[in-house]
Amino acid sequence: MKSFLKVFRLVIAFIFVWPIFPMAFIGLIFYYLFYILHLKKLAIAVSRAIYYFVCWWMLTFLGGSIHVEGRENIPEASEGVIFAPNHNSICDVPLFYFGLKRFPSMMAKAELFKVPLVHGMLKSLGCIKIGRKSAHGVVEAIRESEKRIREGGSLVIFPEGTRSKTGEIGTFKSGAFKVAERTGCRIVPVVLKNDRYLLESAGSFRIVPLYIKFLPPIDTSSLSLEERKNLGPIVEKEVREEWAKYPAFK
Repeated sequence: MKSFLKVFRLVIAFIFVWPIFPMAFIGLIFYYLFYILHLKKLAIAVSRAIYYFVCWWMLTFLGGSIHVEGRENIPEASEGVIFAPNHNSICDVPLFYFGLKRFPSMMAKAELFKVPLVHGMLKSLGCIKIGRKSAHGVVEAIRESEKRIREGGSLVIFPEGTRSKTGEIGTFKSGAFKVAERTGCRIVPVVLKNDRYLLESAGSFRIVPLYIKFLPPIDTSSLSLEERKNLGPIVEKEVREEWAKYPAFK
């Protein structure tokens, strides 16, 4: 019976979730169409409005009930800040974008920029290429990130460096905050919880409560030099304490 329910739920999920791919492709088409017409701002606005709808569609039809808190802690769009969420699942990205209602830059592996269509989507989202195979690639990505922050753009990083394999929060690496250390920008800790179960609870028809909360920004310019070099534990403490307050999906 459990095997039947699992297969049945996967079939239902496929029926409702597969449209995210053509919808995302449509967003990409609009981006290039307006970009060719030298309407860059319109290209970004239209494509990202479609991507936002794709995020909602994906989270909802995978069985999620989204709860967003702390939007009052989100700085103005004109301020260059770093958003630092914990990393549970591949669903973190759509959940984060949906909760924020904005699309700050993310770092993406250089190899992904070589994939057709994926390259265009990363470009339309303002992603920063990072070549992890060489020190030069990492340095260039950090320089580009600093430039965007100083110009008023925002950046989202996952300080754990990789997705959690257990569902628990991992160690936040201070090296992930090198841009904040150099620019003195504010850091917004972000809590994400339960979205990993959207893909792991295939044998159940239960609704998964998804939690995202934006915590008060940390003003790095007011920290001592030593504290700015050890931002990992500071941000991790904020996220870990708030993460524990939300019920886990069982």
